[in-house]
Amino acid sequence: MPPSSAQDDYAHAALRHYRDAVYLHDDKRLPNADHHYGFAVECALKSLLLRYLNATMIDARGRPSHYPWTVDTGGNHTRHGHLPGIWSDVATLLRGRTGSTLGAVLTSSAPFASWDVADRYLKAPSLSTTIMTQRKAAATQILTLHQQALITGAIQ
Repeated sequence: MPPSSAQDDYAHAALRHYRDAVYLHDDKRLPNADHHYGFAVECALKSLLLRYLNATMIDARGRPSHYPWTVDTGGNHTRHGHLPGIWSDVATLLRGRTGSTLGAVLTSSAPFASWDVADRYLKAPSLSTTIMTQRKAAATQILTLHQQALITGAIQ
């Protein structure tokens, strides 16, 4: 079996976190469901960055990284970390691509704007029903577009 690539690892992690989020959401364990929705979206976006947007797992100094990096036409390096930043990073990289459903989703809303990876340490983060509904819908849409890209070989 060939070794896995970061893009494959992120793709598998996206689906795993999404399935866990749905399970937790159905069990009314909303703070943990919310966190897994965020992780699912983050992993799906990193997978897309690596597959279709010329990102690499090599940092600005040429060393292996734990995060995807892109280089713009001016030679500037950008590290793509956690939500919510990666949401806007991918939206920016998709700008100018006509007909990109993913780009439209990323620029039309920002349901993860207040999501923070550090919230996993909070005793009981407060989440409104509205934000949970928006995040679940966004995660479902992003994961669907991610799966379509894996099947068709292009970002829709």
